[in-house]
Amino acid sequence: MNEQLWNLYQTVCQEEVRPLDEFVDRLLAKEWGPYTREDILDLLREIEGQMLANIQVKALEGPRFAEMAEEVSERTQREFEALAARVDQAFAGG
Repeated sequence: MNEQLWNLYQTVCQEEVRPLDEFVDRLLAKEWGPYTREDILDLLREIEGQMLANIQVKALEGPRFAEMAEEVSERTQREFEALAARVDQAFAGG
């Protein structure tokens, strides 16, 4: 994974608390310079994996969370599929 891109994600989304979709839009607009499609998709896969792992950990904290885990995981996967599609579309269009 591109370490510079990961650090940028940490700064913008974690420290500045900006939404991930906004971050992706800014990446695609080359606000911080050009990044490859593969680097952006690798980053999204890494973040998605971490989020899904966190959902499973949270599910172990009690039945209320366990009941919600599948639905939240599915919603998270759909959100990342949509982000990946935006990246693909941006690179397909030029």
